[in-house]
Amino acid sequence: MNEELLQKAMQMFDTPEKWNAFCELMNRNGEIQNRWWKNLQTEIYQRELSTGNPDWDIKIWNFIEIKWFMRGENESSLLIYFRADGLRIYFNNNYLDVDKVNDLIKDQRFNIIKTCLEFDGSDSNTICWEERRFYFGNDTYKGKFRDDRTLAWYAGNRTKEFADQVIEKVRKIQIPEITALFKEINEKCRKDNTV
Repeated sequence: MNEELLQKAMQMFDTPEKWNAFCELMNRNGEIQNRWWKNLQTEIYQRELSTGNPDWDIKIWNFIEIKWFMRGENESSLLIYFRADGLRIYFNNNYLDVDKVNDLIKDQRFNIIKTCLEFDGSDSNTICWEERRFYFGNDTYKGKFRDDRTLAWYAGNRTKEFADQVIEKVRKIQIPEITALFKEINEKCRKDNTV
């Protein structure tokens, strides 16, 4: 924060009540963010219940996280996973065998899964992820938000527009070709002790 801005901020707190109100808001900023995320989660979930892809189920995982998984599959199978930092194509290693999945997706047929998101990375349990790539008109972030706190504001104040983007990204993954590949991964890589 530059000196001029700091001086202006200090002048705003010309009474102890204003200063204390600001401090109280700062202490509760996490709760405010959680409520904004919950707004987005509710918007997405309600829309998906009414107009979602019939081959996919959706589940709210906690106060922000949402997961989409193949209808009839275990919710820990290969899934589309949304949380504050973006979208992932993820699986739980308690349900799917990590080595089998990673061997299977070496086949070029599975490259479409890796390219259905704006690729930002992968790891042993995540085929690919996309970090905070959301666009809101003339915002200064241009699809690359650096933190969850700023993106939380959009979740609570541009909720419909944000939900539109999440659902659009999910639909790009839920096309028949990728759905068939998800089914194949689930069938071929399921651990023997799971149902």
